[in-house]
Amino acid sequence: MSATTPPEPRPVFLAPHYDDVALSCGGTVAALAEGGARPLIVTCFGGAPDGPLSDFARFQHERWGVGPDDAVRIRRAEEACAAAALRAEALWLDFRDAIYRGTRYTSDDDLFGPLHPDDRPLVDDLTAAVAALAAPGATVYVPLGVGNHVDHQIATLAGQRLAGMGRRVVAYEDFPYAGDPAGAPALQARAAEVAAGPAETRFLTPAQLEARMRAILCYRTQLPVIFRHQGDPAESTRRYARAVGAGRPAERFWPLRAAGAACGDEPS
Repeated sequence: MSATTPPEPRPVFLAPHYDDVALSCGGTVAALAEGGARPLIVTCFGGAPDGPLSDFARFQHERWGVGPDDAVRIRRAEEACAAAALRAEALWLDFRDAIYRGTRYTSDDDLFGPLHPDDRPLVDDLTAAVAALAAPGATVYVPLGVGNHVDHQIATLAGQRLAGMGRRVVAYEDFPYAGDPAGAPALQARAAEVAAGPAETRFLTPAQLEARMRAILCYRTQLPVIFRHQGDPAESTRRYARAVGAGRPAERFWPLRAAGAACGDEPS
């Protein structure tokens, strides 16, 4: 009787927000789905606000063109559309987006600055939630943290905690932050801070790149804001994918440096 090789545990992709995985590494999700891996995309900060909105949250809703009662429902529908385009499963956690965490972050400068001290427990909570979701041996994909958005920082720190627990964790390059004109120095600086070694480049077929594009186009409320500096979303995405692969479309992943359980052991 011949032994059969057990299937690999399903890969888990952490998206701080409802668009980050499709934007950054949707081609790899599509490639894994082609191989029967059943990828799971987990939106970390997918919860609805539980109190009055701050002025900054209301401003963000205006930018997105959504009402206060519809924002999360619409974002979840966009995520379901993108997951279907990538042949993945979508799941969202109930942690709240930074703009819904009271008045901790009241401007774009705050969103892309240091973590508020009251957000430190979220690293513990997110680490525990993902450890329960991801089977032992599963690869967990997290953002590298290029751009320094506070929710991306929390997801990266949780990834480092998971790596410290012996989990296999790799980091994807946050797009479009990594594709910004100033993105290359920021990318290298961030990799020097949190990566455990050199990056792995994964080449995409034309069909996998197009699946990524179809997924990105699902985020109708976000595209005008996300690509306000980069221009056409499709061309910007294809251009960065070709730059990563030196002319061939590709996505790049970094092994993540492990961190201990104490917040003081982690980079700020």
